[in-house]
Amino acid sequence: MSSKNELRQAAFKRRLALPPALCADACARITARFLDEVPLPPAGAVISGYVPVNNEVDVFPLMTALIERGYRCAVPHNVERDYVLEFLEWTPQTKLYNGLYNIPQPDPREAESLLPDLLIVPMVAFDAQCNRMGYGSGYFDRTFAHLRVFHKFSAVGIAFEAQKETEVPIDRHDYRLDGVVSEAAFYRAVPGNKKE
Repeated sequence: MSSKNELRQAAFKRRLALPPALCADACARITARFLDEVPLPPAGAVISGYVPVNNEVDVFPLMTALIERGYRCAVPHNVERDYVLEFLEWTPQTKLYNGLYNIPQPDPREAESLLPDLLIVPMVAFDAQCNRMGYGSGYFDRTFAHLRVFHKFSAVGIAFEAQKETEVPIDRHDYRLDGVVSEAAFYRAVPGNKKE
């Protein structure tokens, strides 16, 4: 089996190589599948998405649709390495500024900090058991560990089917998602087999 880093690099390159037309079609299908199949919290709850970079699935249309359905949306904000993520409110009118790693994010002086009830999570790779491989910085895993001490939430990954692996190697600190949505399917974690 390839090392975790080799799998990460290969999956990252596959995603970067996806043609724009294929990505646009897949993003539309992912948005529709998410809205049709993912169990959502009650209207008024907070759902965090993310600002897409490096050919990640564009979730802005999904977040816009969720706002239209009565949810508040947020995106991650980070200022320091090895910290947990904060989530700042996002609307289609939110101005974004380059933050850590040049990832666009809202200005904390202009956007309210929110506590997400459902997190929409980007990734580099995933498997059918809803194990996620990120970029290796551990931000989401640290954030999940922090949140679950005092707040009940669910976390659903978003990815292109081309990012799916037969098996994603996991470490002790890795958090298994509740589900993953691709253009092809909504993968659900097996009840009783979710890492807590």
